[in-house]
Amino acid sequence: MKQTGVVLILQNLLELRSGQSIERTLSYLERPLVTGSKGHHAPFENPCMTVAEIENRLKICGLDGFMLKVHVALEESEQSIARALSMPPDEVARGIRTALRYVSGKWPKDQTYKRYKSRGNH
Repeated sequence: MKQTGVVLILQNLLELRSGQSIERTLSYLERPLVTGSKGHHAPFENPCMTVAEIENRLKICGLDGFMLKVHVALEESEQSIARALSMPPDEVARGIRTALRYVSGKWPKDQTYKRYKSRGNH
């Protein structure tokens, strides 16, 4: 999934969690990023499955995944997150960028998030 798709999903997290379709609010270019294939599922299933997958990927990223979710879904600034967690703002920004790249990259992953981070992928 592309980074823009992950961001769109997180921006609409509450609606998607409840099974609502957000297709009407998206441009024709954004729709394929979040809707996936239709398949043999009820209309509410694809959004729910997509959200579950993204949230599982975010859990793998630990604190960085949580910071990414808070930053995008709740629109908290990196500075606000840094203050709340008593972390340097640049460390928060790096964690958010790294988690976004990891979550939106090719799956299944051939390395753990810890190893991905340690190899300088941030």
